[in-house]
Amino acid sequence: MLTSETLRLQFVALVLLFFASKTAVSAAEVRSTVRSGHPISITEASMYVTKTRAVTRLQMFAEDLVLFQELEPNDQDRLMPEDLKRALEDHKKFLLEKFSLRNSKGELLVGQVTDLKPFTIPAEGIPSSEMMMHTAVYEIEHTFAEPPEFLTIQQDIADENFIIPSEMSLHVHQAGTALNFSERLLPGASTTIRFDWDQALSEDATDQEWDLWFEKQREKTLGITSYSSVYSFIYIEPAEVRHEVLVPLATLNTMIRLTHQDPAFVEIAEQETIREEIRKWLMNENPVMINGTRVLPEFTRIDFYSLNLSDFAAQAAEQKVSMASGRVGIIMTYRPVGDPVRDVSLGWNLFYSAMTKIPAVVVAYQESMERFEFSRFNKPEENTLKWSCPQELLPGRIESVPAKQMPVPRMNLPLLTLFLLGISIYSWFRLGRGRRALLIAVPQVVLALLMLKIPLITIAHPWKALPELSAEESKATLDSLLKGMYRSLDFGSEDRVYDALAATVDGPLLEDLYLQLQESLRVREQGGAVARIREVLTEGGQVTPREQSGLAVSWPGFCYRGRWTVAGTVEHWGHIHERQNLFEASFTVEPRDGVWKITRMDIVGQEQKSARTTLRKF
Repeated sequence: MLTSETLRLQFVALVLLFFASKTAVSAAEVRSTVRSGHPISITEASMYVTKTRAVTRLQMFAEDLVLFQELEPNDQDRLMPEDLKRALEDHKKFLLEKFSLRNSKGELLVGQVTDLKPFTIPAEGIPSSEMMMHTAVYEIEHTFAEPPEFLTIQQDIADENFIIPSEMSLHVHQAGTALNFSERLLPGASTTIRFDWDQALSEDATDQEWDLWFEKQREKTLGITSYSSVYSFIYIEPAEVRHEVLVPLATLNTMIRLTHQDPAFVEIAEQETIREEIRKWLMNENPVMINGTRVLPEFTRIDFYSLNLSDFAAQAAEQKVSMASGRVGIIMTYRPVGDPVRDVSLGWNLFYSAMTKIPAVVVAYQESMERFEFSRFNKPEENTLKWSCPQELLPGRIESVPAKQMPVPRMNLPLLTLFLLGISIYSWFRLGRGRRALLIAVPQVVLALLMLKIPLITIAHPWKALPELSAEESKATLDSLLKGMYRSLDFGSEDRVYDALAATVDGPLLEDLYLQLQESLRVREQGGAVARIREVLTEGGQVTPREQSGLAVSWPGFCYRGRWTVAGTVEHWGHIHERQNLFEASFTVEPRDGVWKITRMDIVGQEQKSARTTLRKF
């Protein structure tokens, strides 16, 4: 970018060339030409920020007085002292209106001009051709009730007749630190700076101290370190593809019509209309293909963010936001039809003067991460992200758990022996227990004893208990079923999830258990997003005797009351929200077609064991 000194010399050369080529030009024609043909306005702004005030020195060219204060040179092409002095005073109000500071809530801070160092004004005035050779310095002061965490700086030193927009070279220094911030602002542009009054570094800080400070700043700001940049995060997961775009409101305002009454703010009541405009703007643009099929976006979140960085750790509450420092977070979710996500083609083709490129971070299956950049300077095919899933990462088939065959205790009954013994007893009593009866009964008893080894029927043993799975076997069975049950959530569409659940859950209860799973894994502060499971660990429990369960559970099914921990993550905007939840539930497990299935699950307790937010790092 050209320096201010280079621009000054270029302007002087252009003016001298102009006057060398013209022998007679009226004062009005000169003024018109300067205003329409060479509208160069460059302001140097140096801001010093303490805990109680911001002092800004604005150095501007005398030419700005011609451009903005309606100065007219006389017939000798000179600007007279009294006009220049008046214009210098009038320019104070102009600068207070066109150079503004806002706090973290977007509220305008009232400033005042505390000093003016004018340029030297000769008694004969200054030729209009030399106005770029003189500068004046204005000092503007803004005071704070408490040390500011954020300041949003905006300049609008412009004129609708300008061909070349005015520029401001901004330099900000935080008192007591070696921290400096520089930015080049065009008219209407704003920039937001964060100040840390607890972790300030001195000028003699070591490289190690600087590295540690930067890392702490990154953690504090949750990785969103620029408040005027567009951020893009693309998440590719087995069940969906999400494109998350964070756009400053001021940038969005150059792309679509934002309807709001107050030029400085967007009220809560006005935000739904803007959401609808965003949906219309993005619905059919930027085509996305999943597994070779075009998929339209589901706008799962369109949130309005202030400068409060905790907004990024939770779903944003409804609030009035500043046009100068507010941002809109858009989450577009693309869900595959049928199979889990195998390959993705995601493009972006919407570019504007305020957004010529979008740097993106791509996280695929939470296993790999890469950078990608969409740019208006790329060829169309270069603005399409293409990704294919390695075969080993695709969700594998969920194996059923074979039901152990346990023999029922049996009793063998020798019917012939029992029959003959019965006849013998009958004969004994029927024939009067005499010699005749004895001759008939004894052979029958002998024959019955000889046939004792010949069973003719087997029945369930009436006195022996049915065998049961051991406590260890029951726990291992439930452990396998639980892991398969949670793994089914990786399979994309509901139909696919149901098919996967069928390996571990009995059919009629599929939908109910699916809903229970979804509900138990929702992370409320992330807009109800369902966590992706990283680990399932059973921690203990016991078999509940069937007669105590109150349920109609037929043998060899069993009832089990157990506890288990689910570790899951929800990720948005490069922030990984890790959760470990402890659950307790009563289960009914029964064999179906030779495999164990969960036929009932009643969650009786749930508590959070741990929660933390970390950042993605390359």
